[in-house]
Amino acid sequence: MYNSGIAAPDLIEEVENEADISIGVPRSVLLRSINSVEQFLYTEVLREYITVRMEYTGDSVALSSIPVPNGAAEVEFDDIIRVFADEREAERSGASGMIDFPEKHLYGTDYNGNLVFSFSEVPSEVVLIVRIRPALKDEGSADPVRVPPEHLDLVLSKMRGDVYKIANEDGLAAKWLADYNAHLENFKVWAASRNARYGG
Repeated sequence: MYNSGIAAPDLIEEVENEADISIGVPRSVLLRSINSVEQFLYTEVLREYITVRMEYTGDSVALSSIPVPNGAAEVEFDDIIRVFADEREAERSGASGMIDFPEKHLYGTDYNGNLVFSFSEVPSEVVLIVRIRPALKDEGSADPVRVPPEHLDLVLSKMRGDVYKIANEDGLAAKWLADYNAHLENFKVWAASRNARYGG
């Protein structure tokens, strides 16, 4: 994951000091802005994946037991990009598909925090391709903002737009959110080039 080199509280303080509004805006609003930008970028734009190899020990594994790098969020089902049983790729399926197609290698969720498998042959190893996302920041978090330093204005624009929206300063909110959208489009172009060059 990227590291802007700036801790979330420092960025929040920067926006608080420059915002020209008469009412105080809770820090939670600015944390929510940072979290929403990071989660969107890592879920919808970037292809930050890790490979997790595990011995096959049964037809389910707790998503919370899948190891992730420091600073990454706990794995959710939608973070599972691909699953391989030995070298054969499994298909994503719902519960009925696992019953209807026992001859296939399938995976899904039980909606209780587990990744479940239905393999036609018992494998020795399961390989997961997992998307990583930053952990959500809370009030006590000193984690860095997880964007490349050259794209920090993307996050700042969203924060400023949200501050002015809360303060009912619609003109300034619209200006900063339009700026955010322009930065987002530039980021998407940059990320597409990066994703094509390095893959996911």
